[in-house]
This record gives sequence, C-alpha cells and structure tokens, in this order.
Amino acid sequence: MEQRGFSPDSVWLGRGLRIASREETVRLGLSPGAAVASLRRLRRADGIVMAVEQSTLPAWLVPEPLLIGASLCRYLEERGQAVVRALQHFRAVNAGADIARLMGVAPGAALLVITRIGYAANQRAIELMDTYCRDDYYDFVAELHR
Repeated sequence: MEQRGFSPDSVWLGRGLRIASREETVRLGLSPGAAVASLRRLRRADGIVMAVEQSTLPAWLVPEPLLIGASLCRYLEERGQAVVRALQHFRAVNAGADIARLMGVAPGAALLVITRIGYAANQRAIELMDTYCRDDYYDFVAELHR
C-alpha cells in the first residue's frame, strides 16, 4: 500500500483462544480438541478498510494473542517460527452482512477472498488465513514462464 501512496494500518477486532474447528484441525494438522489463537483485524489504507483478515494459528505458537503488536509476521519471526512458504487460493464472493458492515460496502458487493495456509521452515502448517479484499482497491498480476 505504501508503494501505491497510501498510509497502511491495522485495527484489531478480536484476539483470543478457542477450540479449533474441524476444518482448522485438518488444515493445521492439529489433534482433535486442540486450542488455536483466533485473530481478526481490519487492514486499512488512509483510514479506509481495504480488507478484513481472519487468522488462525496453533495455541502452542500464540499462547497469549493479546501480546501480538502491529505485526503478526514480526511476532512469529521473534519466536523463530516465520512463515517461509504459503499456498494461497483466490476466489470471488459476495459480501455477507457482517463483512459488508465492517468494510463499508453494500451487502452482496463483489469481494475477493484469499485463503492462505502458511508453513514454517520445517514444513509444518502454522497459519490459516482468510482475507476478504475490496475489489475496487486490489488488483493482482501473475507472470508465467515456460
């Protein structure tokens, strides 16, 4: 966002521990009943909400979610568990009422959702993230080689 002339920031909506859902258990390779840190925040540029981000990480990695400052990446790096590889899935959705309210868009507005699984250096999945992005501020470019 800075490269595009915006001043980025984040606003925490929630940080806490809970029991992993079935999907989170499978995607993060956790034992049934395992605890996870659940993080939700707004990603803004010049005060305008660009994205709503929901992150889930194993509780052994984030035992006290309120200690995360402005940067989740920095928090993970300080613990020697940086995300070094990620798989991302992009899809289009229509904004539900909750996401529309948080983003300041009309319910049903077109959004891009990026689902990401982040892996540590030991190839262990440590992060599951869903990011709902406004279609009027984001564009993506992919370069292919043969």
